[in-house]
Amino acid sequence: METWDVIVVGAGVCGLTIARNLQERGRAVLLLDKGSRPGGRLASRPLGGRLLNPSVDTVHSHDAEVTREITRRTGARFVPDTEGYAKWMFDEPAGDIAKRWAGGTTLRRTFVTHLAVQDSGLIHVVPHNSGEPFGGRAVVLTAPVPQNLQMLRGSGIAVAPGLLEAAYDRRAVLLCIVDGADVVNDVVGWSAPDGVIETIRVRHRDDARQVWLEVIASPLWSEATWDADATFSQAELLAELIRLLPCVRVLDSALKRWRYANAVVPADSGSDSTFFRSADQPGIFVAGDGFGRLHGHPSGISRAVRSGLDVARALA
Repeated sequence: METWDVIVVGAGVCGLTIARNLQERGRAVLLLDKGSRPGGRLASRPLGGRLLNPSVDTVHSHDAEVTREITRRTGARFVPDTEGYAKWMFDEPAGDIAKRWAGGTTLRRTFVTHLAVQDSGLIHVVPHNSGEPFGGRAVVLTAPVPQNLQMLRGSGIAVAPGLLEAAYDRRAVLLCIVDGADVVNDVVGWSAPDGVIETIRVRHRDDARQVWLEVIASPLWSEATWDADATFSQAELLAELIRLLPCVRVLDSALKRWRYANAVVPADSGSDSTFFRSADQPGIFVAGDGFGRLHGHPSGISRAVRSGLDVARALA
C-alpha cells in the first residue's frame, strides 16, 4: 500500500492550493478526484466537441495573500473593482488555468467512499468501497461540506455540530449551441431573479455562426423545479431561451444541476474558521469554500483558496 504524508480528496482550487503549497514544503502529497479533469468550478464541460467553462468567469477578493497565490499559480492579473475588491477576469479557458494550477501534483482519478483510521494512526482512504486503500498520515476532504459529512458519517467519525450549518445555493444551468452568431451579443445578460432565466453568457463562437451559450436559471426557478424531471426542466429553459432570443436556432443542449453552486451559509457560521479539524481524529481535516466569512470573500474560489492556504499552514 502506498503511504503519503497528506492525502487530499478533491482537486478543486482548495485541494490544488493545499497540494502545491505542501509539496513546496517537502511533503509527499497525493490528490484524489472522481472527475476526469482538475479544477472543480474551473473544470471544463464537453458539449458539441468543445470544452466549455461554465459557472465561474470572475473571482473577487480583497485578501492580498489569496490574490498573490492565484497570481503565482496561474499568471493571473487582478484589476481593481468599484466595490473595493481585486477582480480577476479569466482571459483564457478555465480548464487550461486549472491544468496549470495542478502542474507538478500527483493526481489520481478515483471515487473515495470512506476513511478507516488504523490503530497506528495511519488513515486509510478507501476507493470504491473495496479498492486497495491509500495510506495517509493526514487526510483533507475538500468536497462540498454535505458530501464530506456523508463520508465522515460513513467512516464512523464524529461530526461537529457547526458543520451541519453549511448551506448551498442550488442552480440549474443549461449549456447549449445555437445558430445565429450575428444576433447574439458578446455578453448577453439578464437580471431577472424572479423569472426563469437570470443570466445568459457567451462561452464560444466559431466561424460557422454557431455560438456556445451558458444559460443560468434564476435561484427561485432552480429551487422550485429541483425535483422535477430533468427532461421537462430542460425543455422549459429552452422555451424561455427562444422567447428571449427568437432569432436563434438551438442545435444541441445539456442540462446541468449545480447542487453546490455557492455557499450561502458557511459551516460554523458563528466563527471565522476557514477549515475544520476533527477533535477525535486530528489527522482528518475538512476544508473548502463552505468555510470562512462570506462578506470577507464574496467569491467561492477566494474562500476555497483561503481555506487551502490555512490548511497547508496547519499541516506544514
